[in-house]
Parts: sequence; structure tokens; C-alpha cells
Amino acid sequence: MRTFKFVSLIALVILALVAVSCAAPTPEPTKPPAPTAVPATKAPAAEPTKAPAQPTTAPATAAPKPTEAPKPVTVTNPPTSPEMVDAIDLMGKKVTVTYWHQRPQAQQELLQSMLDEFNKTNPYGITAKAEIAGASYPDVYTKVSAAIQASQPPEMSVAYQNQAAFYRGSNAVVNIDPFLKSKKYGLSEADAKDYVQAFLDTDQNPQFKNERLGFPTQRSAEVMYVNMDWLKKLGYNEIPKDWKTWEEAACKAADPATKKYGWAFRHDASNFASQVFSRGGRILAADGQSYAFNSQAGVDTLAMIQRMFKNKCAVEIPVAERNGEQTRFGNGEVLFVFASSSGMSFYQDSVAKGAKFAWDISLLPQSGAKPAMNLYGASASIYKTTPEKELAAWLVIKFLGEKTQTAKWAAATGYLPVRQSAKQDVIDTLKKNPAWGPVADSYAKIFDWVQYSMIESPVAGYDPVRDNIDKKMMTLVLTDFTVDPKKLLDDAVKEANQILKENAPK
Repeated sequence: MRTFKFVSLIALVILALVAVSCAAPTPEPTKPPAPTAVPATKAPAAEPTKAPAQPTTAPATAAPKPTEAPKPVTVTNPPTSPEMVDAIDLMGKKVTVTYWHQRPQAQQELLQSMLDEFNKTNPYGITAKAEIAGASYPDVYTKVSAAIQASQPPEMSVAYQNQAAFYRGSNAVVNIDPFLKSKKYGLSEADAKDYVQAFLDTDQNPQFKNERLGFPTQRSAEVMYVNMDWLKKLGYNEIPKDWKTWEEAACKAADPATKKYGWAFRHDASNFASQVFSRGGRILAADGQSYAFNSQAGVDTLAMIQRMFKNKCAVEIPVAERNGEQTRFGNGEVLFVFASSSGMSFYQDSVAKGAKFAWDISLLPQSGAKPAMNLYGASASIYKTTPEKELAAWLVIKFLGEKTQTAKWAAATGYLPVRQSAKQDVIDTLKKNPAWGPVADSYAKIFDWVQYSMIESPVAGYDPVRDNIDKKMMTLVLTDFTVDPKKLLDDAVKEANQILKENAPK
């Protein structure tokens, strides 16, 4: 019973708790959180766009200028600028020009054949003719001088630089530079670079503000011809390079009793000049204002010549004995000769017909600070006629200087070509020529020596100075062994300077 009461009691408690639980108030629904206030972002107060203070100005476009018609160029005679030369019109003019020279008949024919090719191919209808005006340079000089006096010069001629300067003093030859630099008719840059610069430089004349009074079509140089077999027998294994050894060898070779000598003396002022150059001296001062061959180099040259004749080491070649030094060399009668490189084929022929020995060429002995070689070569000058003829003459000279023509001329004559690109062609041709084959390699050496080139005197009046050098100095020391070389030189230079003054541009 007691258990029943206890269970009843528990049940009553549970019921009471349930009743209480059911009587609790219903909770209020949870309110959604208030939205977070977003701080108001102020829009930047945009400032009103200011109107540019000044309206933008569009860049002004210059109105194109009307193309100016080229101004007409007045062409003077002779033309003095490349533009004047450009302005000359040769089309349809059919100009004829004549070239005076001194070459022998065989070379006249070769030259004319080359001009015939020019006549066929030039687009202007120019006709060029070659004419022999004498047998030597002095002959041509005399004829040209007379023609100038008669106001009838040729359109062009061969002329040494000093002769061209003499003609320029009479206003008879023209400056070639405007023609050379003409855009229409001149040399291209590549062509100008192909020319041997030392050759081009020789025609710029210091007496006339370096005007170019000629243009090279050939060149040669003074070299020493040596009988190599004879030299070896004398005990020399190589060609003497200094003057003391050279004189010693020449005197060893000399035996007047058998008409054999060490050196063949030629009456030629260029022989004297070559020796002065090789000793570091000059013929004309660098500024062209005075002569300078009375330096120590001149004294040593004249004294050596005097000494060699006193000791009977050298033999004089009389002027009347034409090419006597060449003939005697070929016969084995002289050991050394100083002469032009253009004569090499003739020396070869003389040796072949004569004593048949081994020979060679070299620079002259040297004692200057640097090697020197006397560069020879007359150029082609253009005479004042008409601008059309002057231009036609330039085009002929330009044609003769092209690689094909200069190579052909050099291979046929023994001269040096004026273009570097022609060198190998000439050497190859000479090696195939029986007359040249044995000496073609010797010829090739000259190209290496061109860098040592010097020229004697390009000024007007040098011809009478050359006469004095030969007749009043060199000829005298051959026979008078007491005369003072220094006094001879001083007197000769004094007279030469007076000639220079008389021939200066007026």
C-alpha cells in the first residue's frame, strides 16, 4: 500500500511539472537585426571642366611651295664648276677632238684603235683622233707652244706637269677638276678610288692653287738595272742597298782597258733628281716657291759622280749615242744603269741579243730617312677651245683611263696602268708574252714601290732648269775634278730660282 502511495505521489509530481511547463509564455519571435547603416560616401564634387583659356589651335600646315624651276647655269669658257659641266649638252653636236702625242707609229695605231672603239660607243657622237706631233716630249712641247701662239691649240695633248704649268701661264690649258667632279660626266666615287692616288696627285699644280692641269693615262719610274751574274762574280749575293756599297761594287767592276764600267752615266737631269731623292733631298721645295737641290743630298750626289769619274768607275754615254746605255748593258759592258721602267722590254731584248745574262731591277740605293723613287709620266692636258670640245676631250681621257684601256696600253708599252684593278691583268698578260715573260715578275715589283713616289718639279720653267743641271753641273764634274760641288749647286739653284720667279703666274 505504501508503494502504491509512493508511485502515486511521483506521478502527481510529474503531472504537476508538465502542467507548469505547458503554462510558460510563448517567446516573442526574434527580430531581424537592423540593417547596418552604410556611411554615406560623398561623391567627389566634380569641378566643372574649365574651358581652355584659348581654343586649341590646329598646327598650321604650310602650303607646299611651288617647285622652283632649276635656275639656268651660265657656262663660262672654261667651265669653273661641276654644275657648269653638267649643264653642257653634247647630244647631236658631233664634236671632233684631236690628241697630240710623241709615241712611235706602232703605238699610234694601238691608240687610234682604242679611240675608234670610243668613237663607236660614245653616245654623243664624239669623234677622237690621235696624231703624232713629234718624236719626243720636247718636240710636242715646241709644237704645242707654237700652236698656242697662233691661237690654234689641239683639243688635248701629252704634256709633262711643268709644261702644262707653262701653258696655264698663257691661259691655254684648263683645270680638269670641274670635269672630273661633274655628276653627269665625271668619275664615280668607286672609279676615283680605283685610280692610283700617287698618280692623280702629280697633276695638281702648286703654282696655280692646285688646279689639275693634266690627267694620268700612264706612269713609269726610275729604276736601277743590274747585271746579276756579273754582280755575283764580284762577290755580292744581293743588290747593294746603300750608296757606299754600290760605289764599291761599281768600282770593282770597272776595267777601262776592256771598256767595262760599273755605271753608265746618262745626260739626263732626272738621273740627278733620282739620286737626290734617294738621299732624302728634293729638287723643288715642298711649297713650290723655291728650288732646293743644293742640300747635302745634292752635294753628296754631285761629289759621288765626280769621284767615280776621277776613279774611272763610270762611263759617259754621249747624247748622240741613242740608247747607248741600254746597248752597252745588253753587251755586258756596264754593271748598273739608272733608267725608266718603261724600257724593261728593250733591256730584255738587248740582253737576249747580247751577252745573255741574268738581270733584274731594283730601287736605287737609299740613304734617306725613308725610301724614295722618282715617278715619271706625262699626262694628258686639255686646251681652252670651247666648253663642248673641252668636255669631249675629258670624255676621251676618261675612256682611256678605264680598266680595259689602261691594262691594254700598259701591257703593250711597258708603262704602269693608272688603275689598281688593272695591275694583275697586266702582269698576267706580260707573263704570257715571250718578250716579257722572264722580267714580268720584276715589273710587278714596281707596284710595291709606288708608295715611295716623288716628282721633280711641276712648275713652269723647269725645262731650262733641267738643261742647267745637266750642262752646268753634271757635265762639268765629269772632267773637272777640282771644282767644288757645293758652289756649283748654289750657283745653279740661284739661277733656277730666278727662272722660277720669271715664270710665276702673273
